[in-house]
Amino acid sequence: MSGASRREETTAAHGARWMAMAMIAVGAFNYGYALLLTHLLSVGAYSTFAAGQGLLLWASTMAVVSVPWVLAQALVRARSDAERHSAVRFAKLTSTGGGCIAAVIVGAIATRFAGLPTALALSLSIFVIFIGTTTAGWLQGRERLRTLSILTVADNVLKNGAGIVLVVVARLGDTGALSAFGIGALAILVRWPRTPRGDGRSWLAALANRDLWHRTVAVAGAQGLVSLFVVVDVVLVALLPGSRALAASYQVSAAISRVPLYFAGAVATAFFPSLSRRATGGMIAARAMRMYAAMALPAAIVLATVPGPVLALMLPSQYGPAASLLRYTAVTGLAAGGITLVVAFFQAVNDYSVLWWLGGGLVGYIGALVVGWRADGITGLAAGGALAAAVSLALVVSLLVRRQGAGVLALVSLTEPVAVGVVLILLRPYPWAWLAIATLAGLRAGERFIRPGARHVRGRRWAEAGRRRAEDPATSLVIDAVWRGKASKATDAELQQALDLARRNRVEGSLACAYPAQLAGALAETRAADNLFALQVGQVSGCFRDAGIPAVLIPPGVPGGQAGASIEMVVPERDWSRALTVLSDWYEHRSTCRRGTSTSAVLCSAAGPELHLHTSVSWFGVPACSTDQLLHRAHPNTGGPLVPAPADYLRIWLAQALFQDLVFDLSTLLTVRGLLRPAVIMNACAEARREGWEAGFGDVLAAVIGAIESLDRGLAVSLPVPLPLSPSLGRQAARTPGRPVSDERDAAVGIQPAGAPDRQLHTLETR
Repeated sequence: MSGASRREETTAAHGARWMAMAMIAVGAFNYGYALLLTHLLSVGAYSTFAAGQGLLLWASTMAVVSVPWVLAQALVRARSDAERHSAVRFAKLTSTGGGCIAAVIVGAIATRFAGLPTALALSLSIFVIFIGTTTAGWLQGRERLRTLSILTVADNVLKNGAGIVLVVVARLGDTGALSAFGIGALAILVRWPRTPRGDGRSWLAALANRDLWHRTVAVAGAQGLVSLFVVVDVVLVALLPGSRALAASYQVSAAISRVPLYFAGAVATAFFPSLSRRATGGMIAARAMRMYAAMALPAAIVLATVPGPVLALMLPSQYGPAASLLRYTAVTGLAAGGITLVVAFFQAVNDYSVLWWLGGGLVGYIGALVVGWRADGITGLAAGGALAAAVSLALVVSLLVRRQGAGVLALVSLTEPVAVGVVLILLRPYPWAWLAIATLAGLRAGERFIRPGARHVRGRRWAEAGRRRAEDPATSLVIDAVWRGKASKATDAELQQALDLARRNRVEGSLACAYPAQLAGALAETRAADNLFALQVGQVSGCFRDAGIPAVLIPPGVPGGQAGASIEMVVPERDWSRALTVLSDWYEHRSTCRRGTSTSAVLCSAAGPELHLHTSVSWFGVPACSTDQLLHRAHPNTGGPLVPAPADYLRIWLAQALFQDLVFDLSTLLTVRGLLRPAVIMNACAEARREGWEAGFGDVLAAVIGAIESLDRGLAVSLPVPLPLSPSLGRQAARTPGRPVSDERDAAVGIQPAGAPDRQLHTLETR
């Protein structure tokens, strides 16, 4: 992994540990608070409190994610202080407005199961919680998670203390217990961020930011769906007819089973900024999944197997049914936490396709709760909810694997949790033995969360070292010099082999710059070629500009990285004849061809690189990118000519690798690495879907990201990197160039890219 990637992952993991410790403390305080209230409140009052707490959890889940995560993402992506201040103002305005709306909604729902004072207490608490979300987002975006974790604990301590005073001293019952949530949230306001004083225009400009509004609505919608997995069952049992004691038992078991949610929230909060900053976040996402599984799986197993006598030590006798319900609610809690984390991965890259899958899973979850309740009451409701939640988690994880590859789950280990589960099941009849093993399992989980097992890390490092040693010297020299910017000592013979490899990867200029003394000839050659390339591009662009002909430059390699690169340009079909006319004094030889709807020409000047002129970006004459759209979105380069927009540029590079090269040379990987930003990937994926090669685009993108991450991690690779033929790639790239095909779209394989002239030349002109 590169230095930047490693620092980001370390920062995220460090923040996750701080947040997890805070969440563990909060969870311990919350459970102590809830258990204490089971003794201080009547069963009816506790049921009202649990339902109100469920509504608070639902609304606060949206609050602590929608506004803070949008603000954190805006802060890590901001390019100036003005953008940062605008994002903070936007967060303040939306948190206030969102707090008012949520307070009204929660208050209206609360009146169905509680009195007016309790409903007002809930509304005020929600409003204060929403206001404090700006602080959370500001600290998260600046990756000051230690401060955020301290404030989170302070919030909880203040809440618990105020609640006990209001219940015991003021005797306000469930109203006082719920009012304490708003009192505790005041602690977060201590670090409310300040922005420079501005007039009304700056606030209106922040409020008019469409991009932030779009992300806020999308994030709030996603978290609203996620939070329903957490709260709908708790509220539903309070509304359904039946025994209040049995309903309260379910609510207690559900509250206890929400432990994985704390870990999911901690990991998601810590890793979200890094995932938002980097599109090649496969290893970072895998680390986040490992950290969640390390704590959540053992916690769920312990809760699902807890013996009745152990639970009886903590709960009053009237909550006895909770012991049998825990086996189901533990699964629901684990699935809800996993869904929370996976959805955060999609939100980090602004991919909201998961919402359809999530919505379908939620409909099934609610249906399973109702069907289960009709079949077997509260027990059936718990069983149905557990099954539906697990299926929903499988749905969103399968989509994540499709987007980021199976590597995102590579660090999750199931062997140890399964073994612990078997042992705990066998020891359920022996409570003290079960308690001892459960304690050891918890300590082991904490160790795995705080740091990876030494044996695991050592083995992985030895394996990576072995793979490094397997890398041949020429490849090592090229990768170190070109990819990592580190010039190792090498003999002239070794450098000559490395130079041959660099030429095959179109990066000989970059290698020569790393060894200017030993490769002086190659350095002079590439610099001269680069100067001549720039001169010729300027001349051709000037001719087109003077004639009013729009043209886009599509470099086939990294400028300055190779000698002998050709100039690739695209002009509209309507300007084709004029383009050849205005260049008539520039070239000496010309060859042209037409295949399908695309026309290409190779123009050779007296000296310098060839000019390859095209009417479209196409393979075998089948356009892969609309020329009008390419021209409309192109922007001027430093040297003057138009260059493709990043999303178009990314598709061109990936299409060439998929349809023509079937390999990634180092120049391709260097260029694509600079294009892997979340917004660029999303736009490029949408265009590939419209053009009909979304599956191939996704697979080749996953392959190139995998190659980049292997290079970043220092693993041995062969250059050029071969493109693995997955099923979708095989369907699109199975045919060879020149083979007759019946369908032009199927011909988008092994075909001649826009970056190279068609070999079937129809005309040849010599001047």
